[in-house]
Amino acid sequence: MLKIVGYQQILFKNILKKVKNMGDKISIVIPNDLKKEIDDLRNLFKEEQSSLIRRLLWKSIAQEKLEYALKDYIDEKISLGKAAEIAGILIWQIIDELKKRNIALKYRISEAELEIVKILKKYKKI
Repeated sequence: MLKIVGYQQILFKNILKKVKNMGDKISIVIPNDLKKEIDDLRNLFKEEQSSLIRRLLWKSIAQEKLEYALKDYIDEKISLGKAAEIAGILIWQIIDELKKRNIALKYRISEAELEIVKILKKYKKI
């Protein structure tokens, strides 16, 4: 059996830790045209395939959450604060997103009061 010593041993242990923390392994079948797009991106970014796909998935998940939150906010199913929470962003960021999309702000005074209370609690001012 191969004996690993010194910094290689530390490096090997760190790699094992990262692999253990990676989560579940999944398999998917993708169309050839999508595979080509991924390969093109890999070449552009000089990035390993798994890393690129993880990064793309994170971006896509964030975008889907934002779209879902904005739709429910526009349909008046949720508050602005709830939309920000669902999207995983700050309320000011969701306001900026609404502005970029020319969507009218439907911010109630009661929501502003709740946000102020949250901020004050966060910074232990009340």
